[in-house]
Amino acid sequence: MIRERKSENVPSSLLTTSQYDGEDVKAQLLEDQHEKCYICERKLGTDYEIEHFKSINNYPGLRQEWTNLFMACGYCNKKKSSSFDDNLYPLDTNIENEIEQRIDFSRNKASFTTAIDDVPHQNTVKMLHVFYNGKQKMRVIKEERFFDEAKQKMNRFLEKVNTFLMEPTPANRALVAAELSIEQEMLGFKYWVIRDNHLEAEFKDEIVWNKH
Repeated sequence: MIRERKSENVPSSLLTTSQYDGEDVKAQLLEDQHEKCYICERKLGTDYEIEHFKSINNYPGLRQEWTNLFMACGYCNKKKSSSFDDNLYPLDTNIENEIEQRIDFSRNKASFTTAIDDVPHQNTVKMLHVFYNGKQKMRVIKEERFFDEAKQKMNRFLEKVNTFLMEPTPANRALVAAELSIEQEMLGFKYWVIRDNHLEAEFKDEIVWNKH
């Protein structure tokens, strides 16, 4: 997860109809989020659903509130449901800075930690852990496929980073930089690969997604 941005122009259907999922809402959210799920950062394609940051079940008054609407993939939307209403708000939090996000290949799990001990940070860490590692000791099939996809993508990114570390040529740098574009997937995880390899200064212009 990373910080997100949202257009200040409220889609007209939210003001003129009782719907929260009008085509103009979907189009604006897809544009704002670069067609990625705001939680897992996977490209959405046709698998997208409007997600209420504060769930309809617990906050029915925010059903059509523009600042409460985000685009998520079906997997994340169903997993989040109404169980994680107290997360870090992605429009005003640099989530990639405040939550460490890593793939632990040796233990075959995703790792999420934060030094900030409050409800929003701890709740977001718990949510991400459940999404990537499951609630049980063994992941169900969908959870396993979700994690395997993340693992494969990060493995490819790590290969490019390692190639650059061994041969820091402009061409190899460009390959890493391209993976850090705002349109790319899994930037929260990639941010911590850059940090862990002490490459923040090298890629300081690339890792400033949606920050003011």
